[in-house]
Amino acid sequence: MRTAILNRRDLSTQQTKERSTSQVKREDVSKIIPGITSDQLDSIMNLHGADITAKVNEITTLKAEKTTLTEQLSTANSKLEGYDPEWKAKAEQAKTDAAAQVAALEKGYALERKASGLKFSSESARKAFLTEAKAQNFAMKDGEIMGFDDYVKAFKESDPSAILPDGGMARFSASATGAPGQPANTHEAANAAFRAAFGQKG
Repeated sequence: MRTAILNRRDLSTQQTKERSTSQVKREDVSKIIPGITSDQLDSIMNLHGADITAKVNEITTLKAEKTTLTEQLSTANSKLEGYDPEWKAKAEQAKTDAAAQVAALEKGYALERKASGLKFSSESARKAFLTEAKAQNFAMKDGEIMGFDDYVKAFKESDPSAILPDGGMARFSASATGAPGQPANTHEAANAAFRAAFGQKG
């Protein structure tokens, strides 16, 4: 009973406010359209009131839907806890794994973008550089790779022929009499030099 009385009081207060607001708006309309008749003003205010009512109803409906969905989510969470007590930990782990995958992709794209600014002696040298660079534990900050320039420097020192200086011409063929296993050894040396420079263990 008390709730009903309070609701009626709230409704009465709201209606009083609406009437006060409508009176002000009527005056505003009269100022904007001098000479407007009372019937014309009533028509405008009725249209305005209908629009406001529609918006209020829409907001009320959305609030009710939000409450319902929140209750449903709470119920679902309770059921999941009953079926699988570890579901929260599993959900967090899945979230962490997904974030790690996204981070790895972002790092890979960043490395390819940085590598595109280098001039390699051959396509195989470029692929080898990217493969080994992606295996490094580079840190990322604001989309940039920390320590990339130092890694390139170490790579050049260990394999001077892989990355050409500015103005150099790339080679797309190699002599069949080249020493086997040399590229792999020099690339490993570059990785070792990079790890030594940053205090990383192999």
